[in-house]
Amino acid sequence: MRIRNIVTIQLIILFIVLCGTAASSDFFRSPEEYSRSGKHFSGLAPSASSHTGDPDWLYDLSWAYYEEGMNDDALRYIRKALEQKPNMAFLNARAGDIFLAMGNTDSAAVYYEAALNNEYEYIEAWEKLVALKPEYYANLGLLYAEKIEEHSDAGLLENGEHYLSLYIERFPEGDYTDECRTALQRIQLRRRQKESRQALDDNIRTVQAEEAHRKSEQKADRENFRTEKPWIVGFGFFSVVLSDDHDFLAKHPDEVIDDTLSMKIYAANLNEFAIAGGYVMGPLFLRGQFHFGSTSSGKNYFLRDPVKWSYDYDIDSSSSPWDSVLTDSTISTKDDVRPKVHAIKTLRFSVAADYNFYYMNPLLLYVGGNADIGTATLDDSPENNFDRITLAGAGIGGGVMLRFSDFLFDLSYRRNVVGSSAGGNIALMGIYKF
Repeated sequence: MRIRNIVTIQLIILFIVLCGTAASSDFFRSPEEYSRSGKHFSGLAPSASSHTGDPDWLYDLSWAYYEEGMNDDALRYIRKALEQKPNMAFLNARAGDIFLAMGNTDSAAVYYEAALNNEYEYIEAWEKLVALKPEYYANLGLLYAEKIEEHSDAGLLENGEHYLSLYIERFPEGDYTDECRTALQRIQLRRRQKESRQALDDNIRTVQAEEAHRKSEQKADRENFRTEKPWIVGFGFFSVVLSDDHDFLAKHPDEVIDDTLSMKIYAANLNEFAIAGGYVMGPLFLRGQFHFGSTSSGKNYFLRDPVKWSYDYDIDSSSSPWDSVLTDSTISTKDDVRPKVHAIKTLRFSVAADYNFYYMNPLLLYVGGNADIGTATLDDSPENNFDRITLAGAGIGGGVMLRFSDFLFDLSYRRNVVGSSAGGNIALMGIYKF
């Protein structure tokens, strides 16, 4: 029965050392240790007499015997090593291991205690000792609690809480129970704080990962938009307001009252439709557009009357100077001498090169430059008394697009800053990308 208990204790100690020490030893001071040469005891023992003053060599031979289960010989040489260095925590702990293997738990505990008297943070010795003497749970738990004040490590928190709880459970009225309860409360508070920070950090990492994933998808979508299906066609509406007025010149000035007609009198702004085609080259949109428009007017102008006019005047001689008042005339009122201007018609061609500086599906923003050339015609058919006007210019502009799969809705404002077509225009266009 005793042998079975010894084996059980050894298994418990092995489990504690594997689960606890590996997780927490980085936070505790490590004692000076000797290392094994790896030689078999048969290769070391013949020269034992020449190394009686070398504790490192004596430990090597002792542990070679221990590994072969020859505990009596192992104990003899570990004691010789301790004679040379009695205060070395490592050698005392190894002596405790040998006594434990021999089934002498009391002596093992004594040597573990000796190791800890020389190196209090020797965590491996502590975890072997508490398996033999549970009253030391308080010491080990409080040691963990002390380290937790310096390092909020998950392993430290778990082991500290474990050993303090074991002491309180086994010794509810013990000498250190109140101190252990206080330390346990601090550890549990630290755990909750760490869990809260961990949860916050996890949330932050999750948000960052989602944001990185979203940006990656957005970048891939942008690159796909800029490289796939590069051709575009579209149809839209333009409203043009010219900065300067322009005059239509009469083809036969002697046939009209006014040989020039102001465009803005007959159309304050020009309305046009446009058919567009172009190519997307990375972030650049290259477009050519054919504009055609007819802006209604309905106003008249006057031809020279083919009927000769005669005038009668009443002269008031009492005034000074004399006033003359037209009292009669034979001005013709025939419709054919007051032709109607039906509309101002435009026919233009424009090009634009735009840079897409912002893309976040479905929103695109762009800026660019443009140029155009065309004509404006005063439609007074069937008279056709006035020459057309040539309009040309160049400028800058920008706009916003909304993307819906391969369809784009484009709202832009452009302003020509040079040329006879100087002025602003607003456009609304539907575009298909293929």
